[in-house]
Amino acid sequence: MRSSVILAVVLGLPGLAWADLRLPPKPTIFEKLGRGVANVTLASSELLDSNYQLLQEKGPTYAYTIGIVQGVSRVIMDTGVGAIEIGTFFIPTKSMKMPAHDTGQVEPVPPADLKDNWY
Repeated sequence: MRSSVILAVVLGLPGLAWADLRLPPKPTIFEKLGRGVANVTLASSELLDSNYQLLQEKGPTYAYTIGIVQGVSRVIMDTGVGAIEIGTFFIPTKSMKMPAHDTGQVEPVPPADLKDNWY
């Protein structure tokens, strides 16, 4: 009984280690075509999305000035990247679209030095 448990553990451990050695899946032409179509058709939603996001984070003045400009630039970028991905879908690659820039700055409200004496 004891030897069968040890044998099962010895034979089972390499199987667990093998699970972590898989490579990430390669991109396919269908994924690239789908990304391109989604970017072209849904690009106009970036105008409202960036405006809403900045409205929640920075306030209405910032959202209705900078948010609209940022939204228009994202619409143009997404449409362009989507058109390029549709035109070159037969060459499978990773997404050409860059993630949103994150500065890493955190602005807590209230400021950290006034947390105890905030009225």
